[in-house]
Amino acid sequence: MTTTLKAHPIWQNVTQTVAAIDPSAIAHHHLQACQSQINGYWDEDDQFHDTIRFTQTIVPTLLSSSLGITPDQSGDTPWLNFRYALIVSDTTASIGELNLILNDSLEVIDENWLIDLHSPYVLSA
Repeated sequence: MTTTLKAHPIWQNVTQTVAAIDPSAIAHHHLQACQSQINGYWDEDDQFHDTIRFTQTIVPTLLSSSLGITPDQSGDTPWLNFRYALIVSDTTASIGELNLILNDSLEVIDENWLIDLHSPYVLSA
């Protein structure tokens, strides 16, 4: 027997929930809180950078959203994952991606950055 969730109402509920949360506002708030810099960044060559800064304003653009449940001994723990492209303001230049993982209180519990360190809009120290 083949089962499909394509027409299941859960997808409409998820879409409405994500829209109500406003993922763009969450990313903007996160960038403001970290003052548009990353402290302690390991690049793809396992090189450590104390600080990554952006020379222009970065506009996070939502690429995807997902939700998950991690089973544990006290019950299931839900989480949301928002993946953003990081676009330089007033251009179409992308400098990388940001993944934010949020708990059920919409607090960021993990973040993952993928930054193009060769971009002219990125300074690393």
